[in-house]
Amino acid sequence: MKIGKYFVFMLCIGLAMGCKKDLDPPTPEPVDTKEELIRDSIYYYYNLQSLWTEYVPDNSVLRTFTASYTSNDNLLNALKGLTPFHAGYNGSIDRFSFLEGSGEGSQLSSSVGLRMDTNDGYGMYVGWRTISETTAEPVLYLVEGGSPAQRAGITRGAILLSLNGDENMTAPYDCPGTGENRPCYVRGALPGRIDAALNAPSMRARMRLLNGEEHDYNLANETYEIKPILADTVYSGTKNIGYLAFSSFEEVTSANQNYQDFQRIFQRFETAGIKDLIVDIRYNTGGYVNTAQYLADKIISATGNGARMFTYEVNANLQPYTVRAADGYDFRPVNFARKNNLELQTVYFLVTETTASAAELLINVLKPHMNVVLIADDNRTFGKPVGFFGQEIMGGETTLWAASFKTLNSRGETDYWDGLNADVPNVYNDLARNFGDPREGMIAHAIGLSNGVGSMSTLNRSSVSRGAASTTITRRKLNVINKPVEKNLIKEKE
Repeated sequence: MKIGKYFVFMLCIGLAMGCKKDLDPPTPEPVDTKEELIRDSIYYYYNLQSLWTEYVPDNSVLRTFTASYTSNDNLLNALKGLTPFHAGYNGSIDRFSFLEGSGEGSQLSSSVGLRMDTNDGYGMYVGWRTISETTAEPVLYLVEGGSPAQRAGITRGAILLSLNGDENMTAPYDCPGTGENRPCYVRGALPGRIDAALNAPSMRARMRLLNGEEHDYNLANETYEIKPILADTVYSGTKNIGYLAFSSFEEVTSANQNYQDFQRIFQRFETAGIKDLIVDIRYNTGGYVNTAQYLADKIISATGNGARMFTYEVNANLQPYTVRAADGYDFRPVNFARKNNLELQTVYFLVTETTASAAELLINVLKPHMNVVLIADDNRTFGKPVGFFGQEIMGGETTLWAASFKTLNSRGETDYWDGLNADVPNVYNDLARNFGDPREGMIAHAIGLSNGVGSMSTLNRSSVSRGAASTTITRRKLNVINKPVEKNLIKEKE
């Protein structure tokens, strides 16, 4: 009887334990987080679109690779690190691909220069002008069109006399090394104070303009629509020479102001019968492929009409779109479709090491077909022969801009990773003269070459004045406080 009771007791315990086991929830399968899916997508699309996809392992190791990174930026940097070493960068050749935008809680950094058509800030870019052999003062070397500074009437060449009540606006500089064209560097606390003010929400400044007048300004840091054209004119002489300065390759469509402005300018050039053209893109960091195309058609000579402008080089995944446009991709070759009645003899481009992207594309596509002369304040441009189109990830949570294509001119020339070499290097960039002023060093040099008489800009001494007194000092190339945001060669998906 006891044995029977014991058996029944053990049976109940066994049933209870069995029932309890059945009631336990199953071990859940791991669920991918949004952050993991974003990083997986970054890997996938970089592998699909990068110009250097052959250096990226195939997608079979995707999750193994991405699991090592908790930051989207660190993941992209690791992918870029797989691309070939380039001595000029002392690192991987893909220094260009980037991520833009961020969602709530994202670990992405801010954009590194995609934004087109609008910009943020005051639109003032500050460099230095020597006032003695050891001292410099802050001067505006670029004021972007449409910006708060431009709307207030401030121009290139304005001298910063006080900032937020601080009138101590001179700083020491030195020029380490040897050679007439060696770089010089401003020292002390003033550069940092100016840089901080340029990033503050508001600013009080007193400036002396090029006409000698002094004015006080109260400016607000804001988002503004870029008006890229800085100046245009025609210089009359033994022959008429056109001049055009613009700060970026903003979008040009038949409905927008940029198109109307360029049409007006080139109509003026045609009416004047210009024989040479000076294109001032010394601070132009690039923009849209289509805008470079449009301007090339406005400049090309009659003999170049219908000739090859450029071709695209893409990876094997995108190669089919070099033959047939589909799925929003179009990498078919582009030919010139001349949109002007000019007969230009020479095109002079005024450039610096800031000149990049679409600006370099415009130069490169014209070189095989026209007499093109690069005049530089140093010896080359920036060097960015690659372009981008945006790939949204997770419904716009972020956008990957992988360097996806190169452009080659009709001679197959590309790979100017270290910049396009100047034909006329080390020409004085006179910050005390505005865009369009024929006395400005780089402009004067182009005019001199066009007329066959050389240029005063080769002189290395200049009279400068901060107040009533004027002294003659050695011209120096000094560092700048802030630079225009680096833009990219953008190709929009159809």
